[in-house]
Amino acid sequence: MPRKKTNRPIQIHFRVTESEYEIIKKKVEQSGLSMSEFARKTFLGKKIVSAPPADFPTLIREVKRIGGNLNQLVRKLNTLGIAHSYELENCENEIRETERMLYRTFRPGRGDD
Repeated sequence: MPRKKTNRPIQIHFRVTESEYEIIKKKVEQSGLSMSEFARKTFLGKKIVSAPPADFPTLIREVKRIGGNLNQLVRKLNTLGIAHSYELENCENEIRETERMLYRTFRPGRGDD
């Protein structure tokens, strides 16, 4: 996939020791960003979070599946008069909040954009 052209004509170069480079390299890998993007965000004081785990899409899919199953169960209980609509809404809200929490926690390289 071709790289998107940017309007950043100025280059900044600086020197680091081998141990500093290894530390920086490890942090860049954890962030899921390019070295340039990581440096820009760091220098500009923006928050950098770790990249999500490789199985993040599977995790989200599983949470949604569980939410769907729970939703069906609570609706059935509601139909039978065992559960009330406010309990259904509460369950749905908790599942949605769990999804939002996962996305907030694992948005790669996001922060103070």
